[in-house]
Amino acid sequence: MDDFLTPETVLTDLKHTAIWGGLEGDAIARLAHHALFLSGRGHAEITPLLAAFYPEYANRVGDARRAQVFNRIRTLVFEGALQPEVLLHFLWHDPERSIVAAAARDVACLDLAEEPAGARGADWVLKLVVTGSVLNSGAALGGLLALGDDGVNRKLAVLRPGLALPWADRALGQMASYATGCVFAATIEFWLEWMETLAVELPDTSRVFDWAAHAVAVQRHSMVESVVVGGSLRGCAAAQRAVPWREMSVADFGKAISARLRALGPKAHQSESFGRALSAWHGPREAKTSPRLVPNP
Repeated sequence: MDDFLTPETVLTDLKHTAIWGGLEGDAIARLAHHALFLSGRGHAEITPLLAAFYPEYANRVGDARRAQVFNRIRTLVFEGALQPEVLLHFLWHDPERSIVAAAARDVACLDLAEEPAGARGADWVLKLVVTGSVLNSGAALGGLLALGDDGVNRKLAVLRPGLALPWADRALGQMASYATGCVFAATIEFWLEWMETLAVELPDTSRVFDWAAHAVAVQRHSMVESVVVGGSLRGCAAAQRAVPWREMSVADFGKAISARLRALGPKAHQSESFGRALSAWHGPREAKTSPRLVPNP
């Protein structure tokens, strides 16, 4: 840490908007880094000032630089050097979907509590989303879905009617577009089950159906390892998992869901997104569709 960015100078800089308002991008990013670090180290007087400072920081510092700050703070949290509650600032205030989604996943994974008797973990993230306390709600929901947890997914399913409304299209698109590279069977099941429900009312439900199909394709294309995981990230540490992870090859998992995907074909024949999902899991020969594009989230 630079000598001049002591806890006292960071506190002074955060208190006076004229100081940080005149900083250049790299300097304000460095101030944000130190402020978040000190907040995570238990300097309670700094924490409330971040609510006013972070939006300015997010507006003036690019996504890539903010991601560097987030990754550094996140690493220190998981190493035990910082209090995990510092991750809430990224969840609350950052606009970048990858940062918000990862922060939401971590808050749930670490089972952070609103207060001793309040909501915990994924339930707290859901409360923050529903009450409008998260800047990028769709990304936060995508982060929860990336846990691969059936219990969390059942709670997310309750939000489906709201996510299907036209004004929620951006949030739905962000949720459907988030992927980590590690694919959980429960995540695919969430979208596939929704597709099956929506298919009954096609073409009236085509916009939402397209997003769900888009999500199924995105999960496959994001894969880093060639396995689909059965199990959940909740509990983070392997020792905390009540049920061991199971692994399925992409081929075996594709076979397991192939009948369900093919059954949707007659109803979804006009959906290009469905064609991409089918092609992603089973190859292009089965994906003969008429085009209908999905908008960018």
